[in-house]
Amino acid sequence: MNHEHTHEPHHEDETTRKLQPRIWIGSLADYNAGRLHGDWCDAAVDPSDLRAAVDRILAGSDEPDAEEWGIFDYDDFGDFHVGEYDTLEQVSAVACGIVAHGPAFATWAEMHDGNPDMLAQFDDCFIGTYDSPTDWAREVLDGSGIEKALEREVPADLRAYVQFDYDGFARDLQLGGDVHIETAPDGKVWLFRVI
Repeated sequence: MNHEHTHEPHHEDETTRKLQPRIWIGSLADYNAGRLHGDWCDAAVDPSDLRAAVDRILAGSDEPDAEEWGIFDYDDFGDFHVGEYDTLEQVSAVACGIVAHGPAFATWAEMHDGNPDMLAQFDDCFIGTYDSPTDWAREVLDGSGIEKALEREVPADLRAYVQFDYDGFARDLQLGGDVHIETAPDGKVWLFRVI
């Protein structure tokens, strides 16, 4: 069931703190020798810039065979879990998406294990941030005329007892696989179209 609407997505409140994803890249040779040698790097950069940071970190090692590296820590990636051996391309793509779109992108990236094809689908799939799935359903059906039809067809003394089940509508779309709902900060929800 495809329920398209022409409303623009609700995006994060302007007061929401901007995430600044970064990773701590460390030399594995140093780690194996019992030392930590590495540095925090801005992750929302081109992969070639991350590669240059890796080269700089490895070049600064006191270990003669410092050629391998890992991501030992990360910060401000929201729900996305960065793996120790994730590629720089993947980390960069997720981080840049988070900077551009906020924490909903981090959740989307985690839902899809950082798959580059799915990361590219975010703009097409992100419906928006809502107080509840019911609020989204009301917005989707706003121009449908359902409320006016109920007012026209149901006698005034019965109107208080007859109403459209927006909760059920949203729930059925989720159970039917049309939308995916994730919990957002502050008790809100993020809605995504399922492709």
